[in-house]
Amino acid sequence: TAAPSGEPSASASPSDAGTATPSQPSGQGRSDAQINGWSIDYFEGFDSSLEDLGWEHYGWGDPSVGHGAMGVMSRKNSFTQNGELIVRTQYQDGQWSAGGTSSENVFAASRGRWEVRAKFPRAKGIGYVFLLWPQDQGWPPEIDFAEGRVNGPRVEGTYHWDPDNKQAQQVLDNDDMGGWHTYGVIVEDNLITFTLDGQEWGRIERSITDKRMFFGVQTGAMDPNGDAKQYETVDGGVPGPLTPAVSDIQIDYVAHYTRG
Repeated sequence: TAAPSGEPSASASPSDAGTATPSQPSGQGRSDAQINGWSIDYFEGFDSSLEDLGWEHYGWGDPSVGHGAMGVMSRKNSFTQNGELIVRTQYQDGQWSAGGTSSENVFAASRGRWEVRAKFPRAKGIGYVFLLWPQDQGWPPEIDFAEGRVNGPRVEGTYHWDPDNKQAQQVLDNDDMGGWHTYGVIVEDNLITFTLDGQEWGRIERSITDKRMFFGVQTGAMDPNGDAKQYETVDGGVPGPLTPAVSDIQIDYVAHYTRG
């Protein structure tokens, strides 16, 4: 699965976008996730452990995070608590570790609508991505529908296709990354629509994959000496005034919808 980048694509075509406004607190359930004109065919509110839910912990064997991030991916950094999925990035015993998880073993879908209700910590240089990845592991395609740094305000939506990794991208400014918002994407035959709190903020018009894709999320502490050093990184590569030793992304629910 792809790792967080937060760098602009060479083929980026940013859209004009407004500033997000805060949404309601955490703890919303399936009924709160209803959208007119859409039917929920998958909903996860994270009221049990990842093991019980069938979601995986990224990080078997503590592999390197890569993609310009420091340290390792660790299974300990994805878990549920208080009805939320927590995806953690932390510095412990002189090493950074990142987190990630996915619905791969539970649910995947061809097209349709995805919504992820989440809030982000304040932490300079911590990268993240919410993405759709092909169930057959034949990459590309890939749809990143929220990607960047947890402080924002830049939020990227990117579609990857073809063996040479062609890309199209849209960009949003969200000045309220620390508030609860729903980050979404609608995948259709010839259109990808990126949404925030149910409102469109960008679109990519072209032929879109019909592969079954699952949802994944992961993080990374970005290395000031790595291949992403020209973008926002962790000052000095260690925790400091702007980057705490523990940074948690909180996810209230993940939902998929079909029209009707």
